[in-house]
Amino acid sequence: MFLSGMSEPTIQKPGVYLTIDVECSMGGAGHNPALRPVSPERAVWGRYDNNTWGIPLIVEILARYELPATFFLDAFIDEQGYPGQSEPICHYLLERGHDVQLHIHPGHKFYALRQKSLNLPRTDQIADLSPDMQFALLEEGADRIRRWTGIKPCAFRAGNMGASTETLKQLAAVGIPIDSSYTFAFAGGQCPFPPSEPYNGSRWYDDVLELAFSGFYQPRLPGIKPAKVLDPMGICFEECRDLIRHLACDGVDAVLILHSFSLFKVQNKQYDGGRPNRIITRRFERLCRWLASTDIPLHVKTFTDLHRRLNKGGYEPKTATPPTFSAPRAIVRKIMQAYNNLYWT
Repeated sequence: MFLSGMSEPTIQKPGVYLTIDVECSMGGAGHNPALRPVSPERAVWGRYDNNTWGIPLIVEILARYELPATFFLDAFIDEQGYPGQSEPICHYLLERGHDVQLHIHPGHKFYALRQKSLNLPRTDQIADLSPDMQFALLEEGADRIRRWTGIKPCAFRAGNMGASTETLKQLAAVGIPIDSSYTFAFAGGQCPFPPSEPYNGSRWYDDVLELAFSGFYQPRLPGIKPAKVLDPMGICFEECRDLIRHLACDGVDAVLILHSFSLFKVQNKQYDGGRPNRIITRRFERLCRWLASTDIPLHVKTFTDLHRRLNKGGYEPKTATPPTFSAPRAIVRKIMQAYNNLYWT
């Protein structure tokens, strides 16, 4: 039985939200008409020969440790040239006890419309669009998720973390009460939220609760970014574990991100030659094993769990200043990543 199915305690324990963005890369098709966007067979299912290294492998690992996850599904895979292939993804995930919420890459929607010679913005950032266009995309995307799952989505994540406070106003207008697009690590740039007052955890923006991607600072060294997010693709198991532990001690929620294609490698932007990414897969499995066995007072939850709690009035948002982790681990991780980026390793 998934931990999210357990009865809620009287005292609010910090939550850990395992989130997976489910989407198909454009594969260079936005700039080269000779190419097509990558198919769900590759980018979502990770099917190569008789192997499935995409969401089936992620779900298999989650099931091994009885952990639930929230899958943010891009609502506009149809417009990338693959109509009818999104609903089976929803059914697959729901039948295995997971959560499906709304994810939008505007560039995927506009790709199909530009094929009809319509003049539309060449952006994949929802915050770049007018409020009316943001509302229309959110409304259409939410309606698709509702049709595919039978349930209106309660949470949203912008592609590329590209939401803004204006996007949250449009979410409220559509009736979606939770967003998870903000991360201090990219605020003021790729993530258009204001860069001031960086935080982990959750806070209200008027009628929308923002549950931030978790992250930490690291020392400023050549070739090392000043901050990292809680993503097993980019940080080691020990950093994942220690960040979640740190946040739990502060009493704030942790949000981890993966993508449907995180556990396999490819040869090129068209996703040819898929093969397992053994280092990231082992890292994710170690983290799931630790979450299932740790004695730290926390619960692994989904965004639907959070929505229920909000409706009952039993949730108190809380933020904390991001921690700083030491340099030696970052240097070792950087070396390991360089090795793992080699296709044949």
